[in-house]
Amino acid sequence: MKQVFIIFVNIIVMLNAQTEVVTLSEKVGTEIDVHENRFYRIFPKEKGFINAQLIKVSDSQYKVVIVKTVKKKKTEVIRIISQKEILRLKKEIDKKPIFTEKAKISMYAGMDFLRGEKIINQIETPQYAIIKYSGKKHLKGTLFKIDNNVLYMQTPSTIEKIDLVDIDRISYRTNLGQYEKYRYYFYALTGVAGLRIANYYNLQRPVTFNDYGFKRNDIVVYRHLLGIMVGLLFSSEVFDAISTLLTSSDTIILSELEYEEENFK
Repeated sequence: MKQVFIIFVNIIVMLNAQTEVVTLSEKVGTEIDVHENRFYRIFPKEKGFINAQLIKVSDSQYKVVIVKTVKKKKTEVIRIISQKEILRLKKEIDKKPIFTEKAKISMYAGMDFLRGEKIINQIETPQYAIIKYSGKKHLKGTLFKIDNNVLYMQTPSTIEKIDLVDIDRISYRTNLGQYEKYRYYFYALTGVAGLRIANYYNLQRPVTFNDYGFKRNDIVVYRHLLGIMVGLLFSSEVFDAISTLLTSSDTIILSELEYEEENFK
């Protein structure tokens, strides 16, 4: 018990003994900001990273003071790392180019997770979508509503609600209205298809006569009209299905962890 206490006291003394701030490389400042951290991947596993400073404790040990967001609150976390780890990080940074404004713009171009709220609020609904969330869960269905960063999905059996913060990636159609000008052509085609099916059905049925021996043409016309009506009834669904299939879909990554796994496997 005494030994544990001594070790604990030594750790506390070590963490507070030195205030000498050092730099990992000439390419980063004494305070590593979120942009430098993303570009050089210094602390890639620190979720919610804001900034960090490196403080020398001894010739062989350093402490890293990391400011990060945890559950929407700014929190300070301290990590102890060895000189060997410092040298490894320096080597990795020095292998990469200088972090310029142009490199910054290029880096953020693919980070859709930083614009997640704006992206989901621009999705047209209703439409078919595929969502990966909470690490490994997948959901397929009709995205019919987005409200307060919550996505509502209609599956064959239930309505699911998924919060934006839990979504890793989403695949959806970016533009559903590009074939709208052809909608009335579909109405005409489905109406003609219904008429042809009704006509084929009439040919398969025996001729019906009335009590006076005349052909019942009214039944033939009735079947023709019924076929056209059925065709028109399903025309909207047929159009929506075909236009959806013809419209290309996009997959957007909405979590930083998913982005890391996708780009730095």
